[in-house]
Amino acid sequence: MSGTSMVQSLKANRGWLLVLGIAYVILGWVAIGYPMAATIAIEILLGYVLLVGGAIAIIGSFFSGNWKNLILILLSGILYIFVGFLLVTNMKEGVITLTLLLAAFLLVEGIFKTIHAFQMQSAANWGWILVSGIASIILAVMIWAEFPQSSAFVIGLLVGIYFLINGFSMIMFSFALKDVENTA
Repeated sequence: MSGTSMVQSLKANRGWLLVLGIAYVILGWVAIGYPMAATIAIEILLGYVLLVGGAIAIIGSFFSGNWKNLILILLSGILYIFVGFLLVTNMKEGVITLTLLLAAFLLVEGIFKTIHAFQMQSAANWGWILVSGIASIILAVMIWAEFPQSSAFVIGLLVGIYFLINGFSMIMFSFALKDVENTA
């Protein structure tokens, strides 16, 4: 998809981009206001998502069609359940582990958004996507710099900041898309 057709596709759905941006901003403020609660909520939510995903994988493995697939999918489901159980029952270790994973995620996400921003240079205000990508990289570095002392609240706080920046960039980009001319 070319940069122009990608911009046109986004313009057609700019209302949803605006709504998503507003939702991110609201969630960001809540997480910043209650960083420890947000950290624990994220850790517990992930644990339960893995437990449910593991159960689905185990059940689905019996419908895989052959023994080789059954064993691999079954083992994957067992791994999901094991990791989910560890997260739910060992919150301190889970938060520390998730802090490291969050740093890695934000670094990779920041790199991807930065690359995406340069692909969107034909759009007005493409710099907002670049700002979001650079902010993600900075947040990843901040996590690494303070690890492990601030693990108890850093996930909630930084996810809140990330949501705010991501939300504001989506809102600003959706406004910029309003002025993009339609091209064939």
